[in-house]
Amino acid sequence: MTTLTVTAENIQFAKQQIEAFEKIEAGSWRYTNVEAWRGIVCELLASKWLKGNFKVEQSAKGLDDSGIVDDCDMIINAKKVEIKSATKNHFRYLIPKIHDVRDKPKDIYIGVKYNETVQPNQVHILGYIQRSEILKFPVKQNKGAPYYEVPLSQLTPITPKTFD
Repeated sequence: MTTLTVTAENIQFAKQQIEAFEKIEAGSWRYTNVEAWRGIVCELLASKWLKGNFKVEQSAKGLDDSGIVDDCDMIINAKKVEIKSATKNHFRYLIPKIHDVRDKPKDIYIGVKYNETVQPNQVHILGYIQRSEILKFPVKQNKGAPYYEVPLSQLTPITPKTFD
């Protein structure tokens, strides 16, 4: 597991992205009572770390307020990569939406967790899972779209060969 420190600037940038996103049609209904900015912080810090350790062809940029849905968060060694975040320290699952996993497949999903229980806050890069493995997990639905419930404990540690 890799631990990264969250700065006030990271939080401010993520909250600004949420504000801009909420102004477009796609963002008008999302993020009610959710601290979605934590997911953006996770994505950006994980992307920066991955860029420092692997051959990244496309870096993550956070939320896109253009209204165009992106194909993936990153491209590493020609593999489509999606960064999925558990946005509170006590969360134990990644919950990728079924529609996204089935209809917009990525090769590798990186699991990241936001730890708000320490100061400064931290982001933990926990590991990865391949799409074919996600499809084996149970389908759940709480509010909104159905999702796969992927235990964080099932993630594989990231190694130099992860994206080979």
